[in-house]
Amino acid sequence: MKMTKRIAALLLSILLLFACAAAEEAQTQWVELGEGKNELTLVVVLPEGITKGYRIHSDSETLLEGLLALELIRVEDTESGKVLTEVDGCPLPEDDPDAYWFIAVFDVLVNSLVPCTEPLEQLPLAGQTYALGLISGIGMELEPTEAPAAAPVPGA
Repeated sequence: MKMTKRIAALLLSILLLFACAAAEEAQTQWVELGEGKNELTLVVVLPEGITKGYRIHSDSETLLEGLLALELIRVEDTESGKVLTEVDGCPLPEDDPDAYWFIAVFDVLVNSLVPCTEPLEQLPLAGQTYALGLISGIGMELEPTEAPAAAPVPGA
């Protein structure tokens, strides 16, 4: 079980490297995470301008522990309150640690990606605001962005 969590944490760390471009293209809005909460509301503005809200629940003591172990339990549509089994045609995982459903965590206070070296479970939750961007499973295509050209080195 510990090995599964370590693999999940490694996969999440790798995906965090690609999360900046994904969050920008998804135009994810800010959501509040309170101390001790085990659910959050994720609001995503799709490229067509359609706003969708999803409430994500985790059965672990803290939300980030659940995300770290990729243990998302259920998703509710914020408008209808219905529990969803799929989002835009993409099935949601049910306690499947191998499911391709990842969430990237951003810290709005420094307005940058949380470093991959920072343990996610040690992030301060109380009074902090994070932007959460779905990497996949929301039913949209994310195009890779090109890295900026390196500046010429003087005298080289």
